[in-house]
Amino acid sequence: MGRLPNDPEPKAIPPGTPMTEARMDFGFRIYWTKMATKWDMARIREMKAQVIAVTQQPDFEKNLIERRFRVEGLDEQAHSGASLLALIDVLNALETYAANNG
Repeated sequence: MGRLPNDPEPKAIPPGTPMTEARMDFGFRIYWTKMATKWDMARIREMKAQVIAVTQQPDFEKNLIERRFRVEGLDEQAHSGASLLALIDVLNALETYAANNG
């Protein structure tokens, strides 16, 4: 989908612009959307349950960068707290979409 003829040219982010929480959250959501749209509904539900279990641990925090939380069955990497919270939002959206368009 392209821009409409009267839409202004999107502004490029200048090099050296600091990463903000909003920009990082957007990036997490894009990444997880690309990953999770390949999963079937059973995997979406299983991963959602696993991620929620991690986010309910007493040592969980919504850190932006430090990758210290592992989710069983997700992948071999550790993830930041903010990334996992974004994943939950993406999985909720995919479940809602499937329920309304199934």
